[in-house]
Amino acid sequence: MSRILIVQTGSVETAISDHHGDYDTWFLDALPDGHQRCTVCRPFAGQALPSSTALADFDGVLLTGSRLSVRDEQPWMAPLGRWALQVAQTLPVLGVCFGHQLIGEALGGRVEKNPSGREAGTITVTLTDAGRQDPLFEGLPWDLVVQSSHNDILLVPPPGAVRLAGNRSTTWQAFSVGERLRCVQFHPELRPATSRDVFALRGWSAPVQESEHGRQILERWDRVWVRG
Repeated sequence: MSRILIVQTGSVETAISDHHGDYDTWFLDALPDGHQRCTVCRPFAGQALPSSTALADFDGVLLTGSRLSVRDEQPWMAPLGRWALQVAQTLPVLGVCFGHQLIGEALGGRVEKNPSGREAGTITVTLTDAGRQDPLFEGLPWDLVVQSSHNDILLVPPPGAVRLAGNRSTTWQAFSVGERLRCVQFHPELRPATSRDVFALRGWSAPVQESEHGRQILERWDRVWVRG
């Protein structure tokens, strides 16, 4: 059975996790056999990242979202970004939301507050020509309907990255570097019901609608890169 290391990069509010679980749980629930196949590491809570030897037990690595900002510049953040790039030399890596931003900075980009403001709720992102040819989005429409929740964006793109998707609010909604590294700003793991409760508990007004595109993207990453 293929194994995935989930690197959790923060925690949601207790009022949310009591009902819907934390960032790691959302992926454990979304990935096929996720609770049996996945191990969680929490560097934000002081847990050490696996060594190269320990990584031999895994077939893929995933970095989650977070309530934290890359601009908080906590001591564990930059080392995690560098570690993820090293891992991507031998294993598939998927960065999601905060993970997308952290990896983007590690590659030489810059994360800042979105000049367009918070992007939250169900959004549409459009694939670029490169995105339409990328295995991550194979079989999906050019306009993807996905769940989103972020204040920061990758404002300055990293050198050498290939932009795969974007929209008016966030130009860099997805990018790739090489064969193994993929990053998305939106939340492919997030169920609409969870989104609605998260926004309600945070007092945000954001439209939410049903869509399976996010889960299909996550399942494609698992099937194409992890299971091989």
